[in-house]
Amino acid sequence: MADRGIGNARAAFLLSSMPFVGTLGGISSGWIADRFFKGCCTPVNLIYLFCLIFSLAGMYHFINATTPIWIMITFLSLVGFFVDGPQNLVGGVQTSRLTVQESVSAACGFTGMFGYVGSALSGFGVALLVEKYGWHGFFVSCIVSCIIAMFFIALTWKKEAADAKLLKPL
Repeated sequence: MADRGIGNARAAFLLSSMPFVGTLGGISSGWIADRFFKGCCTPVNLIYLFCLIFSLAGMYHFINATTPIWIMITFLSLVGFFVDGPQNLVGGVQTSRLTVQESVSAACGFTGMFGYVGSALSGFGVALLVEKYGWHGFFVSCIVSCIIAMFFIALTWKKEAADAKLLKPL
């Protein structure tokens, strides 16, 4: 954030909005899946990732050293909200529903492990991206990652919809 003229104290305050609002994104994604999609997570994940693309694009275009703090907090909060929804659904709910019953714990463990490994390596990857391609390259890679995630999540739609028909209504 120093590249954009944002000091350390302000950056820490701004970044803390992501997990707080992200928690609401995680909770609401589950509620939306249950309430409107009969427990199917795929449509909710696709909606959240689509919204994440626009949140990231807005963040890139509107946040700079002169941007009012409320706009910064808004975009960071939107990113947190739309990241945590799919993270919670894919990492637990969808994994447990799409996996055979005997392997649910292992499948959830693997998704968690890959999430933590990705998180641990992301700092290094982000540093390389920003150093070599600047912030534009970073945001483009995030948007491309959303599109790739949407593709792979969409592959689960048919299986999840078929399984939802077998479930009893709530």
